[in-house]
Amino acid sequence: MIIFLDTEFTDLVIEPQLLSVGMVSSSGAASEFYAEVTDRRRIHAASWFALDVVLPQFGKIAHASCSYATLGARPGVFIERVVASLDSDRGIEIAFSYDLDWELVERAMRDGGCAPRGVTMRKLKPRNVYEIVGFGAGERAAEAYFSAASDAPISRHHSLCDARALRVAYEAVIQPREALEFGALARSDG
Repeated sequence: MIIFLDTEFTDLVIEPQLLSVGMVSSSGAASEFYAEVTDRRRIHAASWFALDVVLPQFGKIAHASCSYATLGARPGVFIERVVASLDSDRGIEIAFSYDLDWELVERAMRDGGCAPRGVTMRKLKPRNVYEIVGFGAGERAAEAYFSAASDAPISRHHSLCDARALRVAYEAVIQPREALEFGALARSDG
């Protein structure tokens, strides 16, 4: 199981602060999660880029707005729910395109008192998605997704949209690879 993760944050220069979190699981009923902060201090710390591109997309997902403290609790609850839906021996890869994404979410969960512990923490394997899929085909699939979503209520640089694009990148590379491997296996069995 993979949870694709993306965040938006204030800036890259002066201590980045989390603004929003989007997660999309590779399967299962609890397949998406999104939350965005309403804390004025964080909003005022946003870079010009975040003010122009990220923040105008806020408020488009129902019940997503919350304080930073609440945002810190929500990803942990989502991850726990996904872990509970798995067989006991299965783990979860947390796949992101930028290492800071996972660092900011981990910090928010610790700050919110809801960091995964024990069994859940042992089941998590943070990993850059491009270590899994490579850059070429995955990046092309993500770009095609962004083009298709350009007129949607949320688009690139909205953390839920970006997490969905990571899942599309993964599916574009891994599923054809698995189909080829299965086809080769089926031919060798016959």
